[in-house]
Amino acid sequence: MTFSRPTVLLLALAAVAGGFTLGACGSDGDKGETGAAGAPGPQGPAGTPGAPGAPGAALDAGGVFPGACTTPCHTFNGVVDQWRFSNHSHPQKNDVGGGSCGNCHAIDGIAQRVAGKFSVPPDSGAPTNVGNGHLNYPTATGGASEIAYAGASAIGRIHCATCHDFNPKTDPHVTGSYTARQAPIRVAGGAADGAYIEKSLDGGAPVGQRVSYQAANLCVYCHKSRKDVAFYIAPTGNKLSTHWGPHEGPQADIYSGKGAYHDPTKTYATSAHGAITNACVACHMQPVADNGNVRDHTMKPQVAFCKTCHTSYTGTDFDIQGGRTIVTKLIAELQVALNDAGYLTRSASAPYAPLSDEERGDKQFQLDHPRGDAAPLDEATAGVLYNYLLIVRGKDLGVHNPTYTKQLLFDGIVKLTGNPPVALPVRPQ
Repeated sequence: MTFSRPTVLLLALAAVAGGFTLGACGSDGDKGETGAAGAPGPQGPAGTPGAPGAPGAALDAGGVFPGACTTPCHTFNGVVDQWRFSNHSHPQKNDVGGGSCGNCHAIDGIAQRVAGKFSVPPDSGAPTNVGNGHLNYPTATGGASEIAYAGASAIGRIHCATCHDFNPKTDPHVTGSYTARQAPIRVAGGAADGAYIEKSLDGGAPVGQRVSYQAANLCVYCHKSRKDVAFYIAPTGNKLSTHWGPHEGPQADIYSGKGAYHDPTKTYATSAHGAITNACVACHMQPVADNGNVRDHTMKPQVAFCKTCHTSYTGTDFDIQGGRTIVTKLIAELQVALNDAGYLTRSASAPYAPLSDEERGDKQFQLDHPRGDAAPLDEATAGVLYNYLLIVRGKDLGVHNPTYTKQLLFDGIVKLTGNPPVALPVRPQ
């Protein structure tokens, strides 16, 4: 028989008390099976943090955007929401099938032009540089007309695919991920690439003029006058209509300092703005820090960008050095002179009424258009009216090219009134 140690101790005590002795204790028995684990104890203190990992590649270096597949486009305040606040998202109030409007207003207008898909009448001259944005071609009568849109869109719509080349390899809806520049813009934007405004240098073939603004080459494809002014204005007999003159949104013609009607006896200034890398894109599409520095697709210009050069400017609007104030006054002076001469109206059809006092005072200059009942204009007067419409339809009040804008307005006022403008007595250089 084997006893446990407590039992042996009790027996020994009892033996001493009773007057007898015990023999030596036996060896321990075999160890029993391990019992079930008890409940876990409380959590211990946190350990020392590990060393930070290496940073991932930046988006501008081709890194993958973190987060869900909806980033950076479909998140709150992402690219799509930004686009909805842009002028590009507004309904395009025109049918585009069969005419020239689709070249800019159709969702695939730029894609068609880059691919060389367009049409012209069989008896017309061949257009040049269509893949670089040029629209005009010579007509049988010696004038110029525009290529016809060759796509299938019936309504105007400016969307993501208008500017970006989406295909199965670049569309994040197909690939399931987004990488910076995954869907490139449709127009080449390298330092050696260019686009064409319609204004030709002389009265020869309507070949336009080349400009080079890198990523903003894309903007030039549509933000220019639709017609070549060199062929739009004849030496005599320029008959007006309510659709005469440059199309709306001709900002590239002013920005470049090349697109207006030029008096051959005058010289015209270029702008330092023309040397800004990526031009329009740099100011209108600043990177958004809380969206991975993807460019802002509201395309609203930022005064903060202007202050990178205009470092002493402390204002919050674009009236830098009072430029917009001066230009607004010059536009108002020229508006009065053109209206008094019988060339402006806001009537959509005959009988055409001159601008009223209220219309002259509302500063909605872009709403003015030529009177269809005006007597034919000579070349210089037609040039003044053309330049007025070019400036006001850009709606920038001189910001894109301040000196050039002031020169055009100054010359127009002197031509019509015989006197320098009150707002700017000396022509800027």
